[in-house]
Amino acid sequence: MLKLSNFLPLGIVCVTLLAGSLFPGKFLFAQGFRLATLPTNIASLAKGNYQFCSQPDPQDWRDGAGVCFNFSKNGNRVNGYYGYPHSDEFICIRGIVDGNHISGEGLAIAWDHLQPKSKPESAEFKWDLEGRLTLSQGNILNTVNADEDGAKWIFYGKASLNLEGFYQYNHPRMTPVTQLCQWSSK
Repeated sequence: MLKLSNFLPLGIVCVTLLAGSLFPGKFLFAQGFRLATLPTNIASLAKGNYQFCSQPDPQDWRDGAGVCFNFSKNGNRVNGYYGYPHSDEFICIRGIVDGNHISGEGLAIAWDHLQPKSKPESAEFKWDLEGRLTLSQGNILNTVNADEDGAKWIFYGKASLNLEGFYQYNHPRMTPVTQLCQWSSK
């Protein structure tokens, strides 16, 4: 004999499928049945501070997963940095956003012990392993502590960053942009 309780699991599945058809592509189930938002179009965001990463929010102690872009947005302009959380590997980026693509300029700190090159790249090159950030037209602005653990400020006149498929985090958790990106030294 059929009981009403036998239809409960079937009802839950039907409601889930119905909700999925009403909001196609907007949500997906992540580990632990938490809802995680799919990638967002950066150009459509309101003025504010944001963090986007190549991997979903790890929901743990880490500030981000994969490679991340932490930035502020005002109109169609962004100012932020792109890099790997918990490392010294990042590039400051400022420019114009179009969809999920940013075109502008970059600023890097090249530590001598991490990057033995004496000259920055002037030809176009991919900065990251993922191939999302392209830089060119590099010029050394200044050198700090040239005799020991030196660093070079390198300005890139052309930067192109593609954030297609990145995940928006609830709020920025990485170091604020103003602490890392000192454009006034340019």
